[in-house]
Amino acid sequence: MLGGAVASLAHAAPPPDRLAELPFRQDDPRWGGRVLWKRDVVVRVDTEFNGHPREEAESLIRRFDDGNTLANEGCLLTCLSMVLRLLDRERGATWTPATLDAETQRLHFSTQSGLSMAPMMADLVSEVTLGAVQLVAKEEHLAGVEGRARVFPHTAPLLRAFRTLEPSARRDVVMMLKTGTWDDTVASHYVLVHPLDEGGPDARDVRLLDPAQPLENKAPWTLTDSARRICADEAIAAEWKKAGIGSTQVGGVWLFSRGRPPAALLRAWADASR
Repeated sequence: MLGGAVASLAHAAPPPDRLAELPFRQDDPRWGGRVLWKRDVVVRVDTEFNGHPREEAESLIRRFDDGNTLANEGCLLTCLSMVLRLLDRERGATWTPATLDAETQRLHFSTQSGLSMAPMMADLVSEVTLGAVQLVAKEEHLAGVEGRARVFPHTAPLLRAFRTLEPSARRDVVMMLKTGTWDDTVASHYVLVHPLDEGGPDARDVRLLDPAQPLENKAPWTLTDSARRICADEAIAAEWKKAGIGSTQVGGVWLFSRGRPPAALLRAWADASR
C-alpha cells in the first residue's frame, strides 16, 4: 500500500508552487527581526493591571538579548502561516510570517503587551479565512507533565490516522505537531508534518516543515533533526532533560482542514484511539 501511495504523490500533493518556498524559517531576515512581545511591557501590564508579583510576571516570558522576536519565539506563528499558504485558496500566496504577524496584532490574537482577546491561537486561521480553513481536531499529550504517558509518532492516534491517508486525501488537510515541553515559556516547539511525508502509521520518525530548519539546509528534515537543532539552545536542552523529553516525543497534534476533513481520517482516528 505504501508503495502505491508514494507513486501517486506527484499528482495528489499540494501544487509545487505552494511548497516551493516552504518551510518558512522563523529566522529568515525578511521577518525574523519582527518583535512579537516587548518583555518590559508584558511585565508591566501583568504587574500593574493583573496585580501579579513581579517575579511571577517575569516568569511568563523569556529574556533574549535581541528581544522576543519572531526569530527567537515565532515557531507557532510561522507554522500557522504555512498552514495558510497551503490551504487558503484565495490568499495563499500572500501569507508569510510577516503578513500573519500583522494580522495577529491587528486582530488582538496576540499583541506586544501580551494582551490577547482570543481564546486560542489556532482560531486565527479561521478568522483570517472567514472560516474557509479551520482547526478540526486536536490532541494534547502534555509532554513533561508528571503522570502523563509519553507519546511518539507511532502511538499518537491522530498522527497515525493522518499517515494512513492516501496522498489524494491529504490535499486539503495539514497537520501541526508540538514537540518539547507542554509549557510554552522556554522549551516547546511547533512544526508541520510535510505533505510529502512517506512514513506509514508505524514509522517512528516524521518528515517535517520546520521553522527551525537552517536556511541553507535543503535536505529532507525530520523530528530527530528538529530536536537536535532545538536543543543546541542550552536552556531548551536543560528543560528537555529535566522533563525527560525524547527526541521524537509528541506533545500535541493539530489537524487543520479546508472544508470537511476526510471521513477516512476520522474513522482511522477513532480506530487508533481505541
